[in-house]
Amino acid sequence: MEGQSKSLHSVPTLMIQMQPDASKRGSKWPEQWPARLEKSPYWLLSSHVGVYGKAAPEDFALDYEHRKRVVQSYRKNMGINWLSIRNVMDMKAVYGGFAAALKDLNLWVMNVVPIRSPDTLPIIYERGLFGMYHNWCESFSTYPRSYDLLHSDHLFSKLKKRCNIVSVVGEVDRILRPEGIFIVRDNFETINELESILRSMQWEVLTTFSKDKEGLLCVQKSMWRPKVVETIAYAFA
Repeated sequence: MEGQSKSLHSVPTLMIQMQPDASKRGSKWPEQWPARLEKSPYWLLSSHVGVYGKAAPEDFALDYEHRKRVVQSYRKNMGINWLSIRNVMDMKAVYGGFAAALKDLNLWVMNVVPIRSPDTLPIIYERGLFGMYHNWCESFSTYPRSYDLLHSDHLFSKLKKRCNIVSVVGEVDRILRPEGIFIVRDNFETINELESILRSMQWEVLTTFSKDKEGLLCVQKSMWRPKVVETIAYAFA
């Protein structure tokens, strides 16, 4: 037994050290804040195709530049009191560029990736942002009146193919605070449909604009409630 023990101990141990793939997600720490917010993740490769059809890093950069212009326009032209905005939801977040463009404001953004959209939530997390998946044909798991501003970019035109957008607007009404802001970018037909629904709910239209079959709608949820309460006689029978 002693001889066997010596022979076993005399066998050299072969140590194999695996080198991590430097381009693989999780192989190294992300950039420090705020660089991670603005820079394409290291694992987003040019060989990958982005959401808008370009090489993924270029797609990411173009989206961020676009979102910065959009936010600048909102801040300048919408007449929104941004000091009153604390909680924001981007209902179709893509890369999280809208939230990133709001980084200088004192607010918090929930980025929502619809379940039938490209899976970009890992990119949103890599930027140091909050986010989740959601099916907008179902209820959103949050308390009523949780958000001061909801933003939707070409979401409703896609939802119309799967569910009744009146129900989705009802969910928007539930989670948006009174006097909260709802901004929608979509095709002209969908914007007109939404504007009609929201006017019927007594919401105030702050901005409505269309060009080349694309539209923009900004509305404010009112404090309106019916003034006449109808008593249903049989309820007390």
